[in-house]
Amino acid sequence: MLLETLKTTVRSHELLHQGDRVLVGVSGGPDSLALLHALHRLVPEFGWQVFAVHVDHQLRGKASAEDAEFVEQICAEWGIPCRVIRVDVARHLRHGGNKQDVARKLRYQAFRQAADQWDVDALALAHHADDQVETILMRLLRGTGVSGLAGMPYIRPWEGRRLIRPLLDVYRKEIEAYCEEHALSPRLDESNRSGVYTRNRVRLKLIPELQQYNPRVKEALLQLSRVVGAEEDWWREQVDRAWRRVVRKKGKNEIVLDRNRLLDLHVALQRRVIKLILNCLLEEEANEATMDTVEQIRHLAAHPEPSARIDLPSHFRAERQYDLLMIAVGNDAPVEPLAPVRLHVPGETMIPGLSGRFVSRVTDKRLDAEYLRGVWAVFDADALTLPLWVRTRRPGDRIRPLGLNGTTKVKDLLISAKIPRRERDRLPIVLHGETIVWIPGVRRSDWAPVTANTRRFLYLEWLTDGMPERLPHQQHT
Repeated sequence: MLLETLKTTVRSHELLHQGDRVLVGVSGGPDSLALLHALHRLVPEFGWQVFAVHVDHQLRGKASAEDAEFVEQICAEWGIPCRVIRVDVARHLRHGGNKQDVARKLRYQAFRQAADQWDVDALALAHHADDQVETILMRLLRGTGVSGLAGMPYIRPWEGRRLIRPLLDVYRKEIEAYCEEHALSPRLDESNRSGVYTRNRVRLKLIPELQQYNPRVKEALLQLSRVVGAEEDWWREQVDRAWRRVVRKKGKNEIVLDRNRLLDLHVALQRRVIKLILNCLLEEEANEATMDTVEQIRHLAAHPEPSARIDLPSHFRAERQYDLLMIAVGNDAPVEPLAPVRLHVPGETMIPGLSGRFVSRVTDKRLDAEYLRGVWAVFDADALTLPLWVRTRRPGDRIRPLGLNGTTKVKDLLISAKIPRRERDRLPIVLHGETIVWIPGVRRSDWAPVTANTRRFLYLEWLTDGMPERLPHQQHT
């Protein structure tokens, strides 16, 4: 029964293809042992190459070591390449954090090591139907949007590969029957019965209580998750379009939005875009952000004050600065001042710490905007002397803006341009000696202006990956 269900799930959801290399996360318990055994049995039919990885969290002393030894032994008997990776959860907990979250993070890092070692196509995990029911209930208790009711997906992208769950249509009792049928003797983790963990209490207390109201409550919840999952396919297209319209800048630990465009969306799309952003910033879906977090960010975006910040669970923070909304995860590290960097003219200059580069061109022709991809300015090349330098702002900086009389404080210009406070120290400033000649995306000075007598033009472009469009692609002549 389990084998046929697994084959149907693999085919219907296209989890694996003929000849794929698949890595199985094996704890030694009934679920992962049954999955490893079943996939191994199907190798002649599908031509897969199966590998195993066991992560020893070193949290249960002798029992943890025996689990690792058991997995190594069973893999040797079945002829499956196996790697045991030991992680020190206790040491990482000295710096704070939740034990389960830390263990999960280290476990996935270990999975990545093994996946890279064998260059696999997919990582297979043994989450099953009962796990799915527990996940849905936990999300309901914690607070979730509609999308959270879809539960864990059968397949999702992971580290340039696929993370798959072939047993999501199989119940725990079927797994236990399979182990008994094939004389498998899995290891049992006593912590799975501890009332300390929320998931255990949901499994051991809440679900039996709910079954008194509806003996088929598991089937009902799984049906709900499948209906929501199907509808999510349609929603995904809507959210993707909204995402492209709303997101200004995407980094590893932060994403910047246009708050006005976000607020123009229907409230349902607002919530889904924010939820998608939060989940993108999290490493593992098991840490999925709650609906309460989503709503706090939504209310921050609509807040009448131009500047505000909130700290959120799971190390999130959200900050409103004028028309930008920044959502980030992790520590808010201060920006180190950038020492002057000499620009290559002509040529390209990477600017360390600012995630961008300058491209300079000297030409005897005016360039059309289609040839200029970033924020740019043009100068009279014969009215200047080199070199040019780039640094970040300093207290007391002033500029002589083109078209205005006298000098202006850079700080006042940035405030007038509604540049978020946290972005001001990240802006590059171009100088000739000690004279500021251009602040990309904000203003250029009256230095070396282009006139009717200009014969050679110096074009400067500031290019970043996904730079917020404050004054994008605007010509500063």
